[in-house]
Amino acid sequence: MDHTVRVNSDAILNLSTILKNKMIESHDNYQQIIRNIAWLNMTIYNHSVLFLVIRQIEFALLQLTQQVDEMLVAVQHILLGKLPITVVNPKILHNILRNISLFARNL
Repeated sequence: MDHTVRVNSDAILNLSTILKNKMIESHDNYQQIIRNIAWLNMTIYNHSVLFLVIRQIEFALLQLTQQVDEMLVAVQHILLGKLPITVVNPKILHNILRNISLFARNL
């Protein structure tokens, strides 16, 4: 009986060691998965922030190209001796139109 008890206790010790090692390995795998998920979340967040900044830069460049186009059209009008409406301040345009209407009444 002494031999059977010793064999059983050795088997229990062996199985508990195997179980302990598996638990440690599972915990290490869990920690690695947590690190990978955190890295993935940070990467996705950084990519979305970068995408947002790129979209804002694209929009700013689009506005800049439209303004440059408007300036080129205005310069062409000025070179032709015409006054483009886009260059004139709204208050000045109002005064010009009022002067023209006053002039037309006097004719």
